[in-house]
Amino acid sequence: MEFVNDFKHTIVLIAAIIFLLITVFIVMRQVKKLPLAYNIQVLNSHGERIILTDLRLHFRRFEVAESYARIYRDMFRQQQYRFMVIGLKWVDDSNRK
Repeated sequence: MEFVNDFKHTIVLIAAIIFLLITVFIVMRQVKKLPLAYNIQVLNSHGERIILTDLRLHFRRFEVAESYARIYRDMFRQQQYRFMVIGLKWVDDSNRK
C-alpha cells in the first residue's frame, strides 16, 4: 500500500514538472516573437510620414515609447500630428552614440 501512495506522488510530481516545462517553452517562444526595439512614427493630418527635428523617436522598451508618444501628442495637439509606436524586429545600432 505504501508503494501505491509513493507511486501516486511520483506521478503527480512528474506531471507538475512536465506542465512547468511546457509552460516555460511556450513563454520563451512568445518572447522570441517580441520586437527588439520600438520607433515612433509621426504622421501629419493627411496621413503622410514626416520628421520632426529634436524629438527622440527610437526606444528599446514599449512602455517608454508609448509614454513619449503620449507626451508628443499633448505637445503637438494644435498641429494635429499623430504619433504611432511601431515595433522593429531588428536594432540598428550604427546611429547610436
